[in-house]
Amino acid sequence: MIGDAWRCTGSGGGSGAFPASSVNETMRHMRRALVVTLMVTAMDVVLEPASAQEVGPVNRIIDRLQQDRPAIGTFTRSANPDLDFVVIDTQYGEFDIGAVEQALARMQTGNGAPTAAPIVRIPYEARESPQTVVGQVLDAGVFGVMFPDIETKEQAATAISSMRFVQPAGAHGETPPGLREFVPGSAPEFWGLSDREYQSRADIWPLDQSGALIAMLQIESLTAVDHLDDILDVPGIGAIFLGPTDLAESIGATGPNAPRVEALVQRVLGVCLERNVPCGYPIVARTPEDAERETARRLNEGFKVLAVMTVSR
Repeated sequence: MIGDAWRCTGSGGGSGAFPASSVNETMRHMRRALVVTLMVTAMDVVLEPASAQEVGPVNRIIDRLQQDRPAIGTFTRSANPDLDFVVIDTQYGEFDIGAVEQALARMQTGNGAPTAAPIVRIPYEARESPQTVVGQVLDAGVFGVMFPDIETKEQAATAISSMRFVQPAGAHGETPPGLREFVPGSAPEFWGLSDREYQSRADIWPLDQSGALIAMLQIESLTAVDHLDDILDVPGIGAIFLGPTDLAESIGATGPNAPRVEALVQRVLGVCLERNVPCGYPIVARTPEDAERETARRLNEGFKVLAVMTVSR
Protein backbone atom coordinates (compact mmCIF):
# COMPACT_ATOMS: atom_id res chain seq x y z
CA MET A 1 0.00 0.00 0.00
CA ILE A 2 1.25 3.50 -0.74
CA GLY A 3 0.12 4.95 2.58
CA ASP A 4 -2.54 6.88 4.47
CA ALA A 5 -3.39 10.47 3.68
CA TRP A 6 -6.79 12.10 3.54
CA ARG A 7 -8.56 15.25 4.07
CA CYS A 8 -11.02 17.91 5.04
CA THR A 9 -10.76 21.48 3.91
CA GLY A 10 -10.92 24.51 6.14
CA SER A 11 -13.81 26.99 5.57
CA GLY A 12 -14.07 26.58 1.86
CA GLY A 13 -16.65 24.13 0.57
CA GLY A 14 -20.27 23.43 1.29
CA SER A 15 -21.55 20.86 3.70
CA GLY A 16 -23.38 17.57 3.37
CA ALA A 17 -23.39 14.88 0.74
CA PHE A 18 -23.23 15.68 -2.95
CA PRO A 19 -26.39 15.66 -5.10
CA ALA A 20 -26.72 12.75 -7.51
CA SER A 21 -25.79 14.90 -10.53
CA SER A 22 -22.56 16.00 -8.84
CA VAL A 23 -21.68 12.42 -7.90
CA ASN A 24 -22.32 11.24 -11.45
CA GLU A 25 -20.12 13.99 -12.89
CA THR A 26 -17.40 13.16 -10.40
CA MET A 27 -17.57 9.46 -11.21
CA ARG A 28 -17.04 10.23 -14.91
CA HIS A 29 -14.06 12.39 -13.92
CA MET A 30 -12.76 9.60 -11.67
CA ARG A 31 -13.06 6.92 -14.39
CA ARG A 32 -10.80 8.96 -16.65
CA ALA A 33 -8.38 9.61 -13.79
CA LEU A 34 -8.42 6.00 -12.63
CA VAL A 35 -7.00 4.74 -15.91
CA VAL A 36 -3.99 6.99 -15.37
CA THR A 37 -3.75 6.07 -11.69
CA LEU A 38 -3.71 2.37 -12.46
CA MET A 39 -0.92 2.78 -14.99
CA VAL A 40 1.19 4.77 -12.56
CA THR A 41 0.54 2.45 -9.62
CA ALA A 42 1.24 -0.70 -11.59
CA MET A 43 4.18 0.40 -13.70
CA ASP A 44 5.51 3.65 -12.18
CA VAL A 45 5.74 5.08 -15.66
CA VAL A 46 6.34 8.72 -16.51
CA LEU A 47 3.43 10.04 -18.55
CA GLU A 48 3.72 12.76 -21.13
CA PRO A 49 1.27 15.64 -20.64
CA ALA A 50 -1.51 16.13 -23.14
CA SER A 51 -0.56 18.31 -26.07
CA ALA A 52 -3.44 20.69 -25.59
CA GLN A 53 -4.32 21.40 -21.97
CA GLU A 54 -6.95 23.77 -20.73
CA VAL A 55 -5.44 26.77 -18.98
CA GLY A 56 -6.64 26.52 -15.39
CA PRO A 57 -6.00 27.88 -11.90
CA VAL A 58 -2.65 27.36 -10.24
CA ASN A 59 -4.06 24.94 -7.68
CA ARG A 60 -6.77 22.61 -9.00
CA ILE A 61 -7.69 21.31 -5.54
CA ILE A 62 -8.61 24.81 -4.41
CA ASP A 63 -10.50 25.44 -7.63
CA ARG A 64 -12.57 22.27 -7.20
CA LEU A 65 -13.37 23.01 -3.56
CA GLN A 66 -14.29 26.63 -4.28
CA GLN A 67 -16.85 25.25 -6.73
CA ASP A 68 -18.09 22.80 -4.07
CA ARG A 69 -16.87 19.92 -6.21
CA PRO A 70 -14.72 17.00 -5.03
CA ALA A 71 -11.02 16.67 -5.87
CA ILE A 72 -9.59 13.32 -7.00
CA GLY A 73 -5.88 12.47 -6.75
CA THR A 74 -3.35 9.80 -5.85
CA PHE A 75 0.15 9.19 -4.47
CA THR A 76 2.80 9.19 -7.19
CA ARG A 77 5.97 10.91 -8.38
CA SER A 78 4.92 10.79 -12.02
CA ALA A 79 3.05 13.27 -14.20
CA ASN A 80 -0.70 12.77 -13.91
CA PRO A 81 -2.54 15.45 -15.92
CA ASP A 82 -5.98 13.84 -15.56
CA LEU A 83 -5.98 14.13 -11.77
CA ASP A 84 -6.64 17.13 -9.56
CA PHE A 85 -3.63 16.49 -7.32
CA VAL A 86 -0.70 14.16 -6.77
CA VAL A 87 1.04 13.54 -3.45
CA ILE A 88 4.81 13.10 -3.43
CA ASP A 89 5.39 11.06 -0.29
CA THR A 90 8.54 11.76 1.73
CA GLN A 91 7.23 10.55 5.08
CA TYR A 92 9.33 7.40 5.09
CA GLY A 93 13.08 7.11 4.66
CA GLU A 94 15.65 9.88 4.44
CA PHE A 95 14.31 13.20 3.18
CA ASP A 96 15.76 14.07 -0.24
CA ILE A 97 14.83 17.47 -1.68
CA GLY A 98 16.63 16.55 -4.91
CA ALA A 99 14.22 13.67 -5.48
CA VAL A 100 11.28 16.04 -4.89
CA GLU A 101 12.70 18.49 -7.43
CA GLN A 102 13.11 15.70 -9.99
CA ALA A 103 9.50 14.64 -9.49
CA LEU A 104 8.33 18.22 -9.96
CA ALA A 105 10.35 18.55 -13.15
CA ARG A 106 8.54 15.53 -14.60
CA MET A 107 5.19 17.12 -13.79
CA GLN A 108 5.95 20.47 -15.39
CA THR A 109 4.13 21.29 -18.61
CA GLY A 110 5.27 23.36 -21.55
CA ASN A 111 3.36 26.34 -20.12
CA GLY A 112 5.10 26.14 -16.76
CA ALA A 113 3.06 24.89 -13.81
CA PRO A 114 1.69 21.32 -13.84
CA THR A 115 -2.00 20.58 -14.30
CA ALA A 116 -2.37 18.32 -11.27
CA ALA A 117 -1.46 20.14 -8.06
CA PRO A 118 1.76 18.65 -6.58
CA ILE A 119 1.59 18.15 -2.81
CA VAL A 120 4.42 16.87 -0.61
CA ARG A 121 3.82 14.81 2.52
CA ILE A 122 6.71 15.72 4.80
CA PRO A 123 8.61 13.33 7.09
CA TYR A 124 6.99 12.40 10.37
CA GLU A 125 10.12 13.55 12.20
CA ALA A 126 9.51 17.11 10.95
CA ARG A 127 6.03 17.28 12.45
CA GLU A 128 6.95 19.29 15.56
CA SER A 129 9.29 21.76 13.84
CA PRO A 130 8.51 21.65 10.11
CA GLN A 131 9.84 25.06 9.03
CA THR A 132 13.04 23.88 7.35
CA VAL A 133 11.55 21.01 5.35
CA VAL A 134 8.41 22.98 4.46
CA GLY A 135 10.52 25.91 3.28
CA GLN A 136 12.54 23.61 1.03
CA VAL A 137 9.56 21.98 -0.66
CA LEU A 138 7.71 25.27 -1.10
CA ASP A 139 10.82 26.90 -2.56
CA ALA A 140 10.96 23.99 -5.02
CA GLY A 141 7.46 24.92 -6.24
CA VAL A 142 4.93 22.56 -4.65
CA PHE A 143 1.34 23.74 -4.32
CA GLY A 144 0.71 22.33 -0.87
CA VAL A 145 2.04 20.38 2.08
CA MET A 146 0.59 17.36 3.86
CA PHE A 147 1.44 17.15 7.57
CA PRO A 148 1.30 13.62 9.05
CA ASP A 149 -0.23 12.71 12.41
CA ILE A 150 -1.36 16.12 13.67
CA GLU A 151 -2.79 15.66 17.18
CA THR A 152 -2.97 19.11 18.80
CA LYS A 153 -3.98 22.67 18.09
CA GLU A 154 -0.39 23.78 18.67
CA GLN A 155 0.94 21.38 16.03
CA ALA A 156 -1.70 22.59 13.59
CA ALA A 157 -0.81 26.24 14.19
CA THR A 158 2.90 25.54 13.64
CA ALA A 159 2.07 23.71 10.40
CA ILE A 160 0.12 26.68 9.04
CA SER A 161 2.76 29.20 10.16
CA SER A 162 5.51 27.21 8.43
CA MET A 163 3.81 27.79 5.07
CA ARG A 164 3.27 31.55 5.44
CA PHE A 165 5.79 34.27 4.65
CA VAL A 166 7.12 36.38 7.51
CA GLN A 167 5.43 39.78 7.35
CA PRO A 168 7.23 43.12 7.67
CA ALA A 169 7.56 44.63 11.12
CA GLY A 170 4.36 46.41 12.09
CA ALA A 171 2.10 44.29 9.89
CA HIS A 172 -1.22 43.41 11.50
CA GLY A 173 -3.77 40.66 11.13
CA GLU A 174 -1.33 37.79 10.64
CA THR A 175 -2.94 34.79 12.35
CA PRO A 176 -1.17 32.42 12.50
CA PRO A 177 2.02 34.46 11.90
CA GLY A 178 4.36 33.43 9.12
CA LEU A 179 7.66 31.62 9.64
CA ARG A 180 8.76 31.27 6.01
CA GLU A 181 11.52 33.50 4.70
CA PHE A 182 11.49 34.41 1.02
CA VAL A 183 14.65 33.20 -0.69
CA PRO A 184 15.39 33.03 -4.40
CA GLY A 185 14.28 29.60 -5.54
CA SER A 186 12.65 27.78 -8.41
CA ALA A 187 9.06 28.24 -7.22
CA PRO A 188 8.21 31.45 -9.15
CA GLU A 189 9.56 30.02 -12.41
CA PHE A 190 7.84 26.70 -11.77
CA TRP A 191 4.55 28.53 -11.28
CA GLY A 192 5.18 30.72 -14.34
CA LEU A 193 5.20 33.93 -12.26
CA SER A 194 7.57 36.71 -11.33
CA ASP A 195 9.04 36.78 -7.82
CA ARG A 196 6.60 39.51 -6.82
CA GLU A 197 3.61 37.72 -8.30
CA TYR A 198 4.61 34.51 -6.55
CA GLN A 199 4.91 36.23 -3.16
CA SER A 200 1.44 37.69 -3.55
CA ARG A 201 -0.13 34.32 -4.41
CA ALA A 202 1.87 31.97 -2.21
CA ASP A 203 -0.29 32.23 0.87
CA ILE A 204 -2.63 29.77 2.55
CA TRP A 205 -6.13 29.20 1.26
CA PRO A 206 -8.79 29.65 2.64
CA LEU A 207 -7.26 32.07 5.17
CA ASP A 208 -6.29 34.14 2.13
CA GLN A 209 -9.10 33.63 -0.38
CA SER A 210 -6.72 34.42 -3.25
CA GLY A 211 -3.98 32.18 -1.85
CA ALA A 212 -2.75 29.29 -3.98
CA LEU A 213 -1.20 27.08 -1.30
CA ILE A 214 -3.10 24.40 0.59
CA ALA A 215 -2.25 22.82 3.94
CA MET A 216 -3.47 19.28 4.49
CA LEU A 217 -3.44 17.95 8.06
CA GLN A 218 -3.71 14.23 8.68
CA ILE A 219 -5.86 12.79 11.48
CA GLU A 220 -4.36 9.41 12.33
CA SER A 221 -4.91 8.69 16.02
CA LEU A 222 -7.61 8.64 18.68
CA THR A 223 -5.90 11.60 20.32
CA ALA A 224 -6.26 13.59 17.10
CA VAL A 225 -9.95 12.67 16.82
CA ASP A 226 -10.56 13.79 20.39
CA HIS A 227 -8.82 17.11 19.67
CA LEU A 228 -10.33 17.71 16.24
CA ASP A 229 -12.57 20.62 17.22
CA ASP A 230 -9.60 22.42 18.75
CA ILE A 231 -7.45 21.66 15.70
CA LEU A 232 -10.09 23.11 13.39
CA ASP A 233 -10.06 26.36 15.36
CA VAL A 234 -6.69 27.14 13.70
CA PRO A 235 -7.30 29.50 10.76
CA GLY A 236 -5.95 28.43 7.38
CA ILE A 237 -6.39 24.66 7.41
CA GLY A 238 -7.08 23.70 3.81
CA ALA A 239 -7.82 20.03 4.38
CA ILE A 240 -8.08 17.23 6.93
CA PHE A 241 -7.06 13.78 5.69
CA LEU A 242 -7.96 10.63 7.53
CA GLY A 243 -5.34 7.92 7.95
CA PRO A 244 -7.43 4.83 8.74
CA THR A 245 -4.53 2.36 8.95
CA ASP A 246 -2.68 4.36 11.59
CA LEU A 247 -6.00 5.15 13.25
CA ALA A 248 -6.64 1.40 13.56
CA GLU A 249 -3.21 0.89 15.09
CA SER A 250 -3.81 3.65 17.63
CA ILE A 251 -6.87 1.87 19.03
CA GLY A 252 -5.62 -1.71 18.64
CA ALA A 253 -8.12 -2.57 15.89
CA THR A 254 -7.51 -5.34 13.37
CA GLY A 255 -7.28 -3.03 10.35
CA PRO A 256 -8.62 0.10 8.61
CA ASN A 257 -11.97 -1.54 7.82
CA ALA A 258 -12.73 -2.57 11.40
CA PRO A 259 -16.11 -1.31 12.70
CA ARG A 260 -14.46 0.71 15.50
CA VAL A 261 -12.25 2.47 12.94
CA GLU A 262 -15.21 3.24 10.69
CA ALA A 263 -17.05 4.71 13.66
CA LEU A 264 -14.16 7.11 14.23
CA VAL A 265 -14.02 7.90 10.50
CA GLN A 266 -17.69 8.87 10.58
CA ARG A 267 -17.10 10.91 13.74
CA VAL A 268 -14.38 12.93 12.00
CA LEU A 269 -16.56 13.37 8.91
CA GLY A 270 -19.44 14.59 11.06
CA VAL A 271 -17.28 17.23 12.75
CA CYS A 272 -15.90 18.38 9.40
CA LEU A 273 -19.37 18.70 7.89
CA GLU A 274 -20.59 20.59 10.94
CA ARG A 275 -17.60 22.96 10.73
CA ASN A 276 -17.94 23.31 6.93
CA VAL A 277 -14.58 21.63 6.44
CA PRO A 278 -14.58 19.25 3.44
CA CYS A 279 -13.24 15.91 4.57
CA GLY A 280 -11.09 13.43 2.69
CA TYR A 281 -10.33 9.74 2.72
CA PRO A 282 -7.97 7.27 1.01
CA ILE A 283 -9.52 4.81 -1.44
CA VAL A 284 -7.34 1.68 -1.60
CA ALA A 285 -8.94 -1.00 -3.78
CA ARG A 286 -8.04 -4.24 -5.54
CA THR A 287 -9.80 -3.48 -8.84
CA PRO A 288 -11.05 -0.45 -10.77
CA GLU A 289 -14.61 -1.60 -10.10
CA ASP A 290 -13.97 -1.72 -6.35
CA ALA A 291 -12.38 1.72 -6.50
CA GLU A 292 -15.38 3.15 -8.34
CA ARG A 293 -17.87 1.67 -5.87
CA GLU A 294 -15.90 2.91 -2.86
CA THR A 295 -15.50 6.36 -4.38
CA ALA A 296 -19.24 6.66 -4.99
CA ARG A 297 -19.91 5.54 -1.42
CA ARG A 298 -17.56 8.07 0.16
CA LEU A 299 -18.81 10.91 -2.03
CA ASN A 300 -22.39 10.14 -1.03
CA GLU A 301 -21.35 10.23 2.62
CA GLY A 302 -19.97 13.74 2.15
CA PHE A 303 -16.22 13.31 1.62
CA LYS A 304 -14.75 15.88 -0.77
CA VAL A 305 -11.12 14.92 -1.34
CA LEU A 306 -10.23 11.37 -2.35
CA ALA A 307 -6.86 9.85 -3.18
CA VAL A 308 -7.57 6.72 -5.21
CA MET A 309 -5.14 3.79 -5.42
CA THR A 310 -5.32 0.16 -6.47
CA VAL A 311 -2.97 -2.45 -5.03
CA SER A 312 -2.37 -6.17 -5.41
CA ARG A 313 -3.04 -8.16 -2.26
